Formats: sequence, structure tokens, C-alpha cells
Amino acid sequence: MLRLIIWLIILIGSVWLGVEIVQHQGYLLIVYQPWMVQMPVWFALLSAIVILVLFYLLITSVDFLQFWWFRVKNWFRFRREQRLYSKTQLGLIMLIEARWKKAERLLLAGINQSVEPLLNYLGAARAAQEQAAYDRRDSYIKKAYDIAPDAELAIGITQADLELKQDQLEHAIATLNHLRTISPYHPRVLKLLEKAYVRSADWQHLLSILPEMRKAKLLTAEQLELFEKNMYIEILKAANMKSVDELHALWDQVPRRSKKQPDVVCEYVKQLSRFTNTRSEMEELIRKTIKYHWQPELVKIYGTLPFANLNRQLVIVGAWLKIYGSKPELLLTLGRLCVRVQLWGKAKDYFEKCLVLGPNKEAALEYGKLLEQLDEPEAALRVYREGLASFPCHEILV
Repeated sequence: MLRLIIWLIILIGSVWLGVEIVQHQGYLLIVYQPWMVQMPVWFALLSAIVILVLFYLLITSVDFLQFWWFRVKNWFRFRREQRLYSKTQLGLIMLIEARWKKAERLLLAGINQSVEPLLNYLGAARAAQEQAAYDRRDSYIKKAYDIAPDAELAIGITQADLELKQDQLEHAIATLNHLRTISPYHPRVLKLLEKAYVRSADWQHLLSILPEMRKAKLLTAEQLELFEKNMYIEILKAANMKSVDELHALWDQVPRRSKKQPDVVCEYVKQLSRFTNTRSEMEELIRKTIKYHWQPELVKIYGTLPFANLNRQLVIVGAWLKIYGSKPELLLTLGRLCVRVQLWGKAKDYFEKCLVLGPNKEAALEYGKLLEQLDEPEAALRVYREGLASFPCHEILV
């Protein structure tokens, strides 16, 4: 209904306009020497409208053509970049699949893409590393630094990782320490530095980065304590060539919490055992440690200390037996001490109890020696045989 009304209004308006034009005809005279143009006003108005419409259509068509040219040009550029990106993507896939030669070729082919080709160079460096092409690897790393100086951390981590794989420990440590000046608590940098120090057995420097590893939340408090304990054990193991004074100085540097670790004490006691004038220090350390913490190696060492008052040692080890129960190491140590004080019956009893708990080469050997000493060769031979039979052949040969 509304549409009909609108058409009626347009029709009435058109009729009225036509009547007005017929009744009031006017003329437009345009004079431009030597020409003169005369036309009805209505025709002039209609011509002006048509010209304006044509001009509008011309302007619109130009914009339309420019828009389509822009779209076509961008489409060709997108296709070119897409092909380059596809090469980069395929190169990264080849890198994951360990197809090093093809990965390097594709990554290099995709370098001329519009975005920064940092990943291409880093991936190509890794592929070259796996092909033992170290000169090419270093060249790609250098180009990565040149095109993306702001990505020094990412490039440096890749470089250090590749150097570690090639066992270039000094170069890797130098690279990682430089990266620490940029980001002291970066987790990846600290983990790689930890690996480098472990492989180079540089325990002192490894200890120095433990606080940073804790702040970077790479280690919990329990892990830090365990890590620190293992470091001091390794440091003490490396002290084989040191004098007793150097060993004491090293022990003074160990934190108090680590000195309470029975495994750390055990390693220190082993180092002290190389010197003849440290027996009393060893005895005191072992007694204080075993009083609160069980450590089987310390018990064995205690039983070998050459003290004149062996009865005191027997009493002390007997007290440990009441605290910790029938441990094989305690029974073996008590048996050895009883042999040294010529308590043959008790010695036999302790050795037999030790062997009842399970196969024990040391107890079988000590018990066999005692039986030979007591002129019981057949019994000694039986003990030796049972001791040998309880262990696999490869363990016996070792």
C-alpha cells in the first residue's frame, strides 16, 4: 500500500512538472564567440544532471579500478610470500624430522620473506651443526646477530646450546656468562650453564649460580639442599691431591648445613683417611654424625680405625646397634672389632647374623678368614663357597 502511494506521488509530480514546463517555456542562451547556443531551460537542466551523473560514474570507476589493481598486486605479493613461508615451514618440519641437509636448503630458500628471517638462520645453524659444518653454523649465527641485534638473548642461547653439543665448553660458558649480564635469572641460560659446569667438573662456579637458580625457581628448597650436598661431595672428591692443611681449609668453606649431611661427612672422612695424623678427627666426626644420622660407609670406616682402646669402639658400635637395629654394616663392624680383640665366639656370632640378613661378600670373606685362623678349613671353605654362590659371575669378576 505504501509503495502504491509513493508511485502515485511520483506520477502526480511528474505530470505537474511536465505541465509547468510546457506552460512556462524558457530558453537558455550561451554565447561564446563565434558560437551561440540556445536551448530550453528544461533541456539544459536535464543535460547538466546527465553530465553530473556521467562524471560521478567516471570518478567511481577510476576508484574501482584502483581498488582492483591494489587487490591484484597484493594477491601476487601474498602468493610470493606464501611460497617463501611454505619453504620456511617445510624447512622447520624437516629440522624436527632430523633431515638436516634438506632442512638447511629449505630454510635458506625462505630467507627472503618479508618478515625477519631470524628463525631461518637459527634453524639453518642447527642443521649445519648436525652435519658437522661448523663454519657454516658460525656464519648463520653471525648473520642472525646482524639482522636481529635485539634478539641477542635468543640467538645466544641457540649458540651456547650448539657449542655444548660440540663439547666447546669454554666457548659455551663464555657465551652464557655474557647472557647472564643481560638476563641474570633467565631459566634457560642458567640450565645450560649448569650443564656446562657439570660437564667441565667446575663445581665451585656451579655453586656460585645456585642462588640465581633458586631465585629463578628452577630449584625448590629441598632440591637446592640436595644439589648443594652433591656439589660439596664432588668438590671433596676432587681434593685427592691436596695436603691436609688444604683439605682443612676446604672443609672450613663448607656451610654448616652441608657439614651436617652424612654423605658430605663421609667423603671428607675418606679424604682424611689418606693422612695418618687425622685419626682422632675422623673418629670424632663419625661418632657425632652416626649419633643422629645413619651412614653405612662411616660405620665401616669406623671399624677400621687403628685405636689402642678397641673396647671403647666396641661399646660405641654396640650402642649404635641398639639405636639402628641389626644393620649388616654394624654386624660386620662388630665382627671385625671382635676379631681384633680376639673375642672369637662373638666375632663368629656377628658374622653369622650378618650373613643371615643377605649375601655379603665382605662378611663372607672376614668370616672365612676367621675360620681359617681358628683352624677350621672345611668350615671356611663352605663359607667361601656360599659367599661366591650368592653373587652373579660378573659381580665376582668385578
